Amino acid sequence: MVLSEEIPIAFDCQGEQLVGIVHRPEAPRRQGVLAIVAGGPQYRGGCCRQLLVMARTFATDGTPVMRFDYRGMGDSEGVFKGFESTHADLLAAIEIFKHQVPELEEVILWGGCDAASASLINAWRLPEVSGLILGNPWVHSEQTEARVAIKHHYSKRIYEWSFWRKVLTLQYNPLPVAGGMLKSLLRKRAPAPASAGATDFDARPFQEKMREGLSHFKGRILLLMSGRSLLSKEFDELVASDTRWQTALKAPADVARHDVAEADQAFSTIAARDEIIATARQWLAQWPTH
Repeated sequence: MVLSEEIPIAFDCQGEQLVGIVHRPEAPRRQGVLAIVAGGPQYRGGCCRQLLVMARTFATDGTPVMRFDYRGMGDSEGVFKGFESTHADLLAAIEIFKHQVPELEEVILWGGCDAASASLINAWRLPEVSGLILGNPWVHSEQTEARVAIKHHYSKRIYEWSFWRKVLTLQYNPLPVAGGMLKSLLRKRAPAPASAGATDFDARPFQEKMREGLSHFKGRILLLMSGRSLLSKEFDELVASDTRWQTALKAPADVARHDVAEADQAFSTIAARDEIIATARQWLAQWPTH
């Protein structure tokens, strides 16, 4: 086990102060992990303290880790503008991470849900980033939601007597839901209108920016996917139905995947948390040497 220290830091991002913690091993590896907070009312500890446990575990292997709060999140100043507007925050975080750990040569981004989306959008524009650990990337849209609901929820419910009992006793009216799903599916088949400023990367829909960023990323990726998350299934549905995503997934040097069958979207149980940390730990241990 490698000894490590935890260093509280405050650093500037476009005139506002961000707060973080650097886990610096006594003999740090040249690859470090930058943990990105997912959306919602979270901070650098992560959902169920997942980021804290991950950081302390990785540090015992010699992997330096930095956890931090975006602008407008946790203890950091400013207004949170959403996961699509985090490029400057990541630039500032990587810079201070390198300052605190001079041995650092490569950065691996760790993020789940919309933090995984932010990673895919930005990684190719961050020269130090050579790897991504992504948990259930957020690609939500009405179309993928409708297809996943039909395939993974209502296809099972129609065989359950409890469902039909509610319908027959007028406790549940399936017509509004069915109508909404039909509209979403028909909308998918219609030609998509050209996005305003489609040549401008930042003006595109976030799913397109994720796909475009993935197609430019040449590092290594580890996908951590939850078996009980419909949002995880939306990602799989999008990839399976879109050849552009299938092509983009061939761009990185390597894409590994690990599925946790009983995990929810946030890997919120201790068993699920420990499994993804152990999987990522093994993945990092096999990092190619130059």
